[in-house]
Amino acid sequence: MADTGASFNRPYKPFGMNVKVPEIGEHTLKHTKEALNNIVKSPAEPLFQFLEENEEVFNGDLNYKINKLFAQSFTIGSAMRMEDEKTNGMPSSFDMHF
Repeated sequence: MADTGASFNRPYKPFGMNVKVPEIGEHTLKHTKEALNNIVKSPAEPLFQFLEENEEVFNGDLNYKINKLFAQSFTIGSAMRMEDEKTNGMPSSFDMHF
């Protein structure tokens, strides 16, 4: 064989010269754009979703609702204790110290 680097009687071509690169079409650009958008947006998306789901906690609405329910519970309990004292009298007290 000759020192030309040819094998099986083919002429020697360096790698890359015989590789055909397809032209970048509209479809390829569209998918590339979508992939890049997903790469950029995907790390921040769970954070924004978490903030959106738990918005009531961060803007104070949940705290307001808890305080409102606590006040209602206290008012109802107080009214029930007052009615219980009217009906049954004062609760008995036991001296546990002998």
